[in-house]
Amino acid sequence: MTIASQTIPSGAALEQRPFKEATDPIEAARAELVDTIAATVGMPMDVRAVAATLESAGLRDVDAQTDFGAENLFDLAQDIYGRARRRVIGAGGGPQELERRGLLHRVGRFIKFYLKGSLFAAPMTAQIIVLFALSSSLWAWLFFSERQATVIAVGTILSYIVTGGFSQIISRRGMFYWQQEIYLLAKRISLDFLQAGVVLTLVAAILMYVVNLILPIFEQDMILICIMYFVLLSLLWLNVSILYMLEQHLAILLSTVIGGVLVWVIMTYLGWSIYISHAVGIIVSNLIAFVWGRQILARKARDVVGVQKLAQMPRYSIIAWATSPYFVYGVLYFGFLFLDRVVGWSAPYSPGGEPSPYIIWFRTAYEVGIDLALISLILTIAMLEYTINEFASMIIPVQESVSAFDVRRHNRSFKAFYVRQLILLAIVTVFSVIISGIIVDWLRTLPWAAMGDDFITPFVYRWGMVGYAFLALGLLNAVFFLSLSRPRFVLRAIGVGFLVNVVVGFLLSRIVVYYYSVFGLVAGGIVFGLLSTWYAWRVMDELDYYYYSSY
Repeated sequence: MTIASQTIPSGAALEQRPFKEATDPIEAARAELVDTIAATVGMPMDVRAVAATLESAGLRDVDAQTDFGAENLFDLAQDIYGRARRRVIGAGGGPQELERRGLLHRVGRFIKFYLKGSLFAAPMTAQIIVLFALSSSLWAWLFFSERQATVIAVGTILSYIVTGGFSQIISRRGMFYWQQEIYLLAKRISLDFLQAGVVLTLVAAILMYVVNLILPIFEQDMILICIMYFVLLSLLWLNVSILYMLEQHLAILLSTVIGGVLVWVIMTYLGWSIYISHAVGIIVSNLIAFVWGRQILARKARDVVGVQKLAQMPRYSIIAWATSPYFVYGVLYFGFLFLDRVVGWSAPYSPGGEPSPYIIWFRTAYEVGIDLALISLILTIAMLEYTINEFASMIIPVQESVSAFDVRRHNRSFKAFYVRQLILLAIVTVFSVIISGIIVDWLRTLPWAAMGDDFITPFVYRWGMVGYAFLALGLLNAVFFLSLSRPRFVLRAIGVGFLVNVVVGFLLSRIVVYYYSVFGLVAGGIVFGLLSTWYAWRVMDELDYYYYSSY
């Protein structure tokens, strides 16, 4: 007896078959429902899994009675589960699937999914390269004064933090419905949370202006510039999050690159100011992203037929409770990314030195170094696409090849897989550092590319890559936690890492020199990476439980 023979786990080879017209409308409706289950979860684990899927699609007892001729929803789930089991018989897989996975097969899959993961990071990579190659990008310019760069950096950082939670929810919850082909709910929840993000952005913008009136941090013209970048970039991140949910990576790349190139064209050939050029470029990027995403959502929603039209949205109180950990994770993640900069920028140039004109003062040498270090992180986390797909694809074959009474062997298989991913991450990190160095050396050859200070920038660049390497380790572990619906593990790890980042960065930037705040990133990254690894190892010890209960 195997684990898979007791229950049918999700993701197995339950095929969605072409719908054939049936003489009995009840039979036709139930056959269509099996196809819906197949498209949603593959092979359901048991009757309760089917019932949960039907409930998530908005079906009720009254729908089971009137539309499917069942006594109640659970009675309908039992029938659908039986039909699903009969469809799976003879489908193959299991141990044969594991035997088929040789080295060449894995290398091929790695290349495929690494390239797909690279598309996820392509827009950010393109912006960094364009910035240093053309001196400007969609929202940056290498020739800003430090006063100008300060207010724009504050607006940019706040845009990531304010919208980070909504971006996570749209990606998480929207994709949940989208992958189940419940397009009406995917459209509704995506646009609803986009609107919520817009409202919060506008409220935050008003608060920024009012607070600056009461406590004048920036001059009036500077706070208005800060708010302009904050609002426009916040809208862009919200629109782009829908495209990420739809896996429209080309649309994201095109929208950001077109906007970035437009900034350069306007400045070069029309002679407009950098502020107006950026505003036009970001607005155009927003329009492209919004229209592209909205059209796909609207088209799919119009094409909905059959049982999917019955889908009903859960109460928003339930959605808020279920998605709140992901909202917090989005805020903490972006906060962690920018924390070392804010800590360093808020310190004087040297201990006991003159205070900066603003509470936070942009440091060009530091920013250039940390931006260049980001290249290595972007190249590294592209492999996470391979990890999550490989993890999902091996669950069923492993379960079908292991006895239901040999849970330890089942979990050891995944611990071995996890160790392989750690080794792979280390290898990819080394190659990413090498490739990042090649890119940086190339950028240095460009006569117009400002590369920062001769000492501070390389110092921050090298240590920034160390911090980002451990951050990548934490993100690798986060992939497992989030796929198993265990966000609180990653929240604990990144929360502690966040605090360490603050404390270490603050102390060293005040005691030694401001750019030692990079060691806050290093220390926080190490804590996040190692603590999340410890949690991941514990999860792998009981993966049978965590996988089953994650449904």
